[in-house]
Amino acid sequence: MKPGMKICALFGDPVEQSLSPDMHNAAFKDKGINYLYIASRVIPSSLKQAIEGSRALGIHGLNITIPHKVSVMELLDEIDEASRQIGAVNTVVNEGGVLKGYNTDALGFTKALESKNINPRGKQTVVLGAGGASMAVSYALVTAGAKVTIMNRLAHLDAASRLASRLSVFSNDPVEAVALNSDNLERYLATTELLVNATSVGMYPGESRSLVPTHLLRQDMIVFDLIYNPLQTKLLSDAAQAGAQTINGLEMLVWQGALAFELWTGLAPPIGVMRSEALKTLEEGSPARTSPRATRRKKARNSVALIGFMGAGKTTVARIISAKTGKRLVEMDRLIEINAGESIPKIFSAKGEVAFREMEIEVTREIAGINNQVVSCGGGVILNKINIDRLKEFAVVVYLEVNLDEIMKRMQSQQIEKPVLRDENDLDEVKELFEFREPFYKAYADITINSTLLTAEEAAEEIITRLADYELRN
Repeated sequence: MKPGMKICALFGDPVEQSLSPDMHNAAFKDKGINYLYIASRVIPSSLKQAIEGSRALGIHGLNITIPHKVSVMELLDEIDEASRQIGAVNTVVNEGGVLKGYNTDALGFTKALESKNINPRGKQTVVLGAGGASMAVSYALVTAGAKVTIMNRLAHLDAASRLASRLSVFSNDPVEAVALNSDNLERYLATTELLVNATSVGMYPGESRSLVPTHLLRQDMIVFDLIYNPLQTKLLSDAAQAGAQTINGLEMLVWQGALAFELWTGLAPPIGVMRSEALKTLEEGSPARTSPRATRRKKARNSVALIGFMGAGKTTVARIISAKTGKRLVEMDRLIEINAGESIPKIFSAKGEVAFREMEIEVTREIAGINNQVVSCGGGVILNKINIDRLKEFAVVVYLEVNLDEIMKRMQSQQIEKPVLRDENDLDEVKELFEFREPFYKAYADITINSTLLTAEEAAEEIITRLADYELRN
């Protein structure tokens, strides 16, 4: 420990599998500040002593997790209004011996929805569970104007009823509490637009379990599972197969952590760094926990990165490969938009291409080294060899080749703004850019697939086959 170091800690039971230490310590390092984050297992009977000990020792900040989010409240000196309304605390700041409680889960959940361009206002929403996570999520939904039904096991329906009664004060529509059973799932999910799993069902090592029968999931539904280990739970896998939009718990984890970071330090949190570190920890474990077998996996290039000109179909093909192989889907352009908080056309318009390319380099760094991904790259990712070198560290690079005439047909039919072009209907301009970039695609690719005459499904199947051959040869 360095002199003057500020300590932040996680109190919970269990804490062994928490991503928070890796995530926060990476953020502290990125900001160059003298902070350290540790995880401490605190059993319920020892919570009072642990809180008083943190005050006596001058621990600067705390995260509070299961099972202490409610019971910790009576041990603190102050509680902010949102935490009081939610009925749970997950973050504590020590201000000169005064312990003040906050809840970053609710806003973290809201930020996760915003990152996917989802506005819950007016949406028919079902939340599964009535514990600490559900308290925060249900509060966030109700105050955002969603119509909320909370489902909980019959044996604990009273907890859901108390939560619904408390939240109804903030809602124009009564918050319902109903038993979590097959009849109610059938009835309520028929009209549900947003489904949130706030229970632990589906968490490792019980990842084969789901509370929701597959036939109740629909294409026009959004399914958010607060679980982040595994990233794709059975519920999310079933929902994706039904065509629903899915969100895993990593985004909420990162955002609630980022908000806690801001409370402790007063600095803007490095969201990209925190997300990247959390993903790496999920895939490999922290260095202290990494086995020789995991180290060998990390060196293997078991991800795939699709490169190619605009209109080549990289995103569509990547989604199919992800669905068929279970690899995590990463859309680089979409990740840039999430990090920047605005669309790519707006980035080009306000900041220019140079700024966009810098963001592209940062996003490539963010995803580098994570196992088992299928990455849809932007058309210009090959313009900087730093990007390619990073991609090749963990992924087999596949060039999705399409001839120029077909590219033009696709671009004109897609009606999507291409900010890198002055006039996307100008064949000469498109041809000039295509001819400039094509040698880079070919030079950097480990595998080239000419998909001009292939459907997206056929191109995905061809890539999967070629990847298997490539792994055998390498």
